[in-house]
Amino acid sequence: MLPFVLVLLAAQSAFGAPSTASVSFYNVNEIPSVPDNGGLVNSFLISGPLDYIDGGDISLYAQMAIQILSDKANSADPVSKASAVIEAIAALGEISHGIPGDSCEAAALSNAFAYSVGSGNNGGLRQAIANYVSHLSSNIDAISQLIVNPNAVRYSAGPRGNCLGGGRSYSFDDTWDAIINSASAGRAALLNEEYCVAKRMYNSFNVKSNTFGAALTASNIPQITQLAQYTVQPLAQFLRTVASGANPLREAAAAKAALAQGISKIQLNP
Repeated sequence: MLPFVLVLLAAQSAFGAPSTASVSFYNVNEIPSVPDNGGLVNSFLISGPLDYIDGGDISLYAQMAIQILSDKANSADPVSKASAVIEAIAALGEISHGIPGDSCEAAALSNAFAYSVGSGNNGGLRQAIANYVSHLSSNIDAISQLIVNPNAVRYSAGPRGNCLGGGRSYSFDDTWDAIINSASAGRAALLNEEYCVAKRMYNSFNVKSNTFGAALTASNIPQITQLAQYTVQPLAQFLRTVASGANPLREAAAAKAALAQGISKIQLNP
């Protein structure tokens, strides 16, 4: 987190007379975290785990995406809530390592999904889903280390893959067109906001932004949203344990098992 937070106590109106503005400095530890409202999914599950990441290392667009995930977690729509949970795990895992890894699995899933929508041939989609879910399991392990042994991830590099540009180039627009077209009207507003932020991160020169954006894109694909709904309880419990600062290894194992079991329930043509 940043070492201090600036709080503007007085401001000058654009149309008014000049006035004196004072700034007070507060240590970030004095600023309370978002409270847990007791629901299975709420914004505490998004903001709490991020307390273990240096906020100064998170790009502006990633910060905007995190706020959108918090809004999804607080929404009344159960699909949006479940999606926020799996997206948080995907994105937090990408920024846990001191040196970002590649986005090969996310990029491959986006390409396979876009191809299946355009051609009607989903032959490679299920394997791409399985590979991405395996990557999500690795993310769960990385997030767990933020609590158990933070230096293990601070001084580590994210996983490397063997794909073009490390997964920084994929069928972004075709994927998002299909995501938004398949979503309900109630989910469209936040998905459109998320698309705009993800587009910025896709085009960024910053690798962490690229991997974060790829994680958001892949995790919004309808088949992954299905998986999120099947697994929301153990995934949410894992994030809640991480947010509380307790050892999450037991919850991590349960979350990974749920993801592995959920793959067979996914309908390729929902």
